[in-house]
Amino acid sequence: MVSWFVRINKPWLHFVVLGVVFYQLQIALFPEPKVVIGPLSETRIATLKQQWLTSTGRQPSQDQVARYIAVELDRDMLLQRAIDLDLHLGDPIVYQRLILNMNFLQLADGASDAELFDRAIAMRMHLDDEVVKRRLIQRMEQRLLANAPPMKPTIKDIEAAYVKRKEALRRPPLYSIEHVFFPPDREQDNPSVIASITREGLDLQAAKKLGAPFLQGHRFLRQSPDQLARNFGKSFVVSLKEAVSQSAITQSGGGRWLGSIRSVYGLHYVWLSEFEPARDVELREVKQQLLTDLEYTAGKKALQCAVAALRAEFDIRGKMLADSDAEERCE
Repeated sequence: MVSWFVRINKPWLHFVVLGVVFYQLQIALFPEPKVVIGPLSETRIATLKQQWLTSTGRQPSQDQVARYIAVELDRDMLLQRAIDLDLHLGDPIVYQRLILNMNFLQLADGASDAELFDRAIAMRMHLDDEVVKRRLIQRMEQRLLANAPPMKPTIKDIEAAYVKRKEALRRPPLYSIEHVFFPPDREQDNPSVIASITREGLDLQAAKKLGAPFLQGHRFLRQSPDQLARNFGKSFVVSLKEAVSQSAITQSGGGRWLGSIRSVYGLHYVWLSEFEPARDVELREVKQQLLTDLEYTAGKKALQCAVAALRAEFDIRGKMLADSDAEERCE
């Protein structure tokens, strides 16, 4: 090969080929330094800790701080790549936001919107505005997913998710109730009122008039135990379940009185108009929900992997977690 190259009587070609070879060697032996991301300043780390304290009421652990730092470094990296790609120059949201900022700071001086935008960029305002930063990070994430889209869930994936989550997807029992309410200062009236309702065969509307007003209302249709607990308290739900069980009510049917049942507010003489026992869901009922969940999970994983691949192009400093600790492995 070399002897063939030497025999070619074209010196200019020798120079071209040798130039290409030397250029490739230079790249291999002396690569351009990577753009440095981080480390975060102590002030910024202190702000992250304060945000955690404000939202949770407790100091973050070392591991939680490390994860916060890892997330912030990834945000800085995505922002830097978005700026490298000039995404801030052609985005309408960034354009309008920076113009708004210039007008708010009274820096317009009669200039056109285009001039104001150019001035804002020259002032590096896009690097400090949180709305602009969030927008550019979002654009960069969308770009990464467009270049490495997640796999679409298959029917088999949906069926497997259905089997795995069948118990969690199980429909809770549903109760439709109305009630006559007796607050603590009227609980002594409870036996006589119930006796009157029974003796006179009062209808529901007449029966409710014998009780007291109830702030949350007197009618609750197709309520799950959790929904009822929000209005009456957990102890009421436990007692209601026991009353339904003792009455051998296994499915929807004619209404009947249950009680009295105590809640955190007082006593309730309860009319159960409808009851649907807990049941397993069929695949057709939750197919769309499962598909949406699988697509979200796949998109999240694809973005994690794309961000992990992008990190190799930067010099990330100040990270307190190894990549294997911060995210799932990408295949």
